[in-house]
Amino acid sequence: MSGKYNGMQAVIHRKFPLAEYVPCAAHSLNLVGQSAVSCCLESVGFFGFVQGLYSLLVASTHRWKVVHNRLKKKGLPTVKRLSDTRWSAHAAAVKAVVKGYEEIKAGLKEIAADPEQTGDT
Repeated sequence: MSGKYNGMQAVIHRKFPLAEYVPCAAHSLNLVGQSAVSCCLESVGFFGFVQGLYSLLVASTHRWKVVHNRLKKKGLPTVKRLSDTRWSAHAAAVKAVVKGYEEIKAGLKEIAADPEQTGDT
């Protein structure tokens, strides 16, 4: 909490009046990226899809194993979650979905065709 009036910035400034607050550039850039993405409905939907795909796969060890093994066999990156604090994680997550799209799609079809797997597996 870096609040100018009630946060850590204020506490430090009261004890050390000459102290200057310098915001973290990486954190500031992350906030800019998040704000930019939230302004565009298409990007909100796209990143929602990427996170939803990850959530679907990790909710079941069977689903994760099927898709992960297909990607691993082809030397493709694993599906990754989006990070709230690291914008670079968005790039890695998107890259994994783009590069592994065909294998992910085939893995999901394999899961859907498996009669032993229920919808909540």
